[in-house]
Amino acid sequence: ERFIHSFYPRIKGKTSNYIVIFLVSLLVLIIARLLFNIKDINYINNLQFLIPIPIVVMTLSLLFTPNIAMICGTIVSILITLMYKADFYLFIYLFLSSCMATFTMLNIVRRTDLIRSGNIVGLLNFSLIVAIGFIMEINDITWIVANGLIGFCGALTASIITLGLLPYLEGVFNISTSLSLMEQANLNHPLIKRLMMTAPGTYQHSLMVANL
Repeated sequence: ERFIHSFYPRIKGKTSNYIVIFLVSLLVLIIARLLFNIKDINYINNLQFLIPIPIVVMTLSLLFTPNIAMICGTIVSILITLMYKADFYLFIYLFLSSCMATFTMLNIVRRTDLIRSGNIVGLLNFSLIVAIGFIMEINDITWIVANGLIGFCGALTASIITLGLLPYLEGVFNISTSLSLMEQANLNHPLIKRLMMTAPGTYQHSLMVANL
């Protein structure tokens, strides 16, 4: 809250913005708690690598700024780590996954780019799990592959959940994201086509002003 108050005064004035941050963070914490109860699966001790931490970063990057998303992702990563008995390797995994998600969200112009972002973060998750396996001296290739696929699916699932959450958060809390603004600029909109047919001069003038 102090970070937002100091660096983003346009955001601090709306209580709804804090509610959005709280709800998104709470959603990931609830999912992490539910996964905590699922244990002793074949080749998998638990489903901690399935935790969709990128949901926080992806959603808040689009609704607010990558800086806010990064800080919130780090805080949620710490809380989840404490929930999982201060597992240091889990914190590194969640934190780096959040960092990568932040970087992949810098040039999002279409909703389908979210899936691309999920794939990139998923590949990083897989690599991190392989590295963790080597550090922990786990020589079972089945463990590495199984958990790596879980990490990849966790990131991809996060992007899909973010894709589904965005329209509701935009509508309920009246927040315009770069994605929704790009959709408004679609020249195939029926009103834009009607303007082009009935008043071509006004249409061309509007395009010139928009380009300026």
